[in-house]
Amino acid sequence: MEHSSEEQDIHWADEAEAIKTNKPLKFVLILFKIMPTFLIHALSIPVAFFFFIFSSHARRAARSYQKQLRKFTGGKIPSKISGYTQIINFTLCVLEKMEGWLGKVRFDRINYQKDDVSEVIDLLRQGKGVLLITSHLGNMELLRSLQNYNTELCGREVPVVIIMDMNVSEQFTKTMKEINPDYSMNVVDASNVGPDSMIYISEQAEKGALIVVAGDRTSAQNRQKIIRKSFLGKEASFPYGVFLLTSLLKLPTFYMFGMRSRLSIFSPKYNVHIEKSLIDFNGPRSEREARISECCGEYAKKLEKFCLMYPYQWYNFFNFWA
Repeated sequence: MEHSSEEQDIHWADEAEAIKTNKPLKFVLILFKIMPTFLIHALSIPVAFFFFIFSSHARRAARSYQKQLRKFTGGKIPSKISGYTQIINFTLCVLEKMEGWLGKVRFDRINYQKDDVSEVIDLLRQGKGVLLITSHLGNMELLRSLQNYNTELCGREVPVVIIMDMNVSEQFTKTMKEINPDYSMNVVDASNVGPDSMIYISEQAEKGALIVVAGDRTSAQNRQKIIRKSFLGKEASFPYGVFLLTSLLKLPTFYMFGMRSRLSIFSPKYNVHIEKSLIDFNGPRSEREARISECCGEYAKKLEKFCLMYPYQWYNFFNFWA
């Protein structure tokens, strides 16, 4: 069946929230408290199957992404087009997010790479702020382990400020706040970033906070403010505001990807990759726009790199190239 261009080109923010009520999430929380974690992970199998059967747009988006990835790699990656594999990875990711908020993700399940994580740790130890640009590839919630890790090394609680669109995932955000309201992480609504919130973000950065923002979804409010960059061999839209923010904060900037190392419900392991941006925003103001574009291009290349390494952990279930 052919689908209309309007359906294919729908903006990600216009997709209906998958979870209409927080009752299922609360039920899972109860299960986390009374059942072994691996049994809860096992629930992802029937849930993913249900999602796969009844969410046609998710199936189409997963297959479209995987086909583009195969075209980009000359048919090498992924070895098999499987929307279900991508969806079951997503289901596990949602459960793992809840684990992160409950503080149940142990350090021994996370493998930090020999990349730029040591520089992030050194900066936080010195009380300096850091900007982490993440994505919807993998699980950005694994940064919580980085926060705790640095708390031990720095002898201080490292504040985390995450910039996200709170309206699009309202039920999930509401439930996560109920889970752990005292967690030292503040959320700034990306749809309402203005002078006051910029002052707040800057103040937190001066206090040595981790500032976190995803760079792979365009703004729900300012949809025309985009940067077009090649991604997996085809032009895609990236959010101008994220890279403008990077230029204004002028913090040490790193790209972070938290990935599951293998698809398993028993003792899952994770790889956290952190790589430093090479773009310097301390140059003349006249060069700012060019450097914003360059930073976005650098991010797109990092995103490509980790899509090749973890092809089924892409959780943008919409036409990314629309």
